[in-house]
Amino acid sequence: MPILLDKVLTLLVTPLAIAVGVGLLALVALAFGRRRTALGSLAFAIAWLWFWSMPWTSGNLHGSLVSGYPFRDAEALPAADAIVVLGSIRPNPGAPAYPDLVETSDRAWHAARLYLAGKAPLIIVSAGNVWVPSSQQSTADATGILLKALGVPDSAIVIEGRSRNTRQNALFTAELADRRGIRKVLLATSAWHMRRAEAALRQVGLEVIPAATDYTFVPRSARRAGWRARPRIFRFLPSARALSGSTRMLKEHLGLLVYRFRGWA
Repeated sequence: MPILLDKVLTLLVTPLAIAVGVGLLALVALAFGRRRTALGSLAFAIAWLWFWSMPWTSGNLHGSLVSGYPFRDAEALPAADAIVVLGSIRPNPGAPAYPDLVETSDRAWHAARLYLAGKAPLIIVSAGNVWVPSSQQSTADATGILLKALGVPDSAIVIEGRSRNTRQNALFTAELADRRGIRKVLLATSAWHMRRAEAALRQVGLEVIPAATDYTFVPRSARRAGWRARPRIFRFLPSARALSGSTRMLKEHLGLLVYRFRGWA
């Protein structure tokens, strides 16, 4: 499936997109005098959006993805032939020398920690751009700039800037690894993305040691402690932040299912 179509279809199955679609259906039904259908559709759209906007929903979706990937200090992880970090920095067209740090920037930071802890002699940065011309600075290039700023020498950084999704991350990284005799890699990516990324790299023949980071998830014990400090109802009240989190985690769950179906994970 073409990358652009894949991305568009992913956007269409988000909770907000579905709620908007059902809401438009309600308007059409109302225009044709189908009041009961319109009211039913509107009620569904509101309930659907409320469900995905609850911190309870977002937290549980997130927890199911990061389960099995506890944080480990760089020093505690075993050595490998190379570190693979999946694109984590947004290129800054207005100031290319100063990339835009986003939520997933922790991936690059953790890769630098692993390198400086002596866990591997090389960092493979895998990431391209989906929505901009390939002639512009890639996400991998921007990540490489940050790695150098964090103390990683240019000679230790290998850029793979062609990939547009996790499947291509795995394929193109495997090509680089094969040319360099690399078999075992430390994988630095977000904890919520680790399950799919690890499976994709293993599917192309690499031995993977998870080095999860970017823990935006709050452990259940901490969530419960926080919930006890405020009324229980708050975990069921909608918020924009919870909707954003639910959307990202739902897309990741769906991505994992698709990868397994296609034999990519």
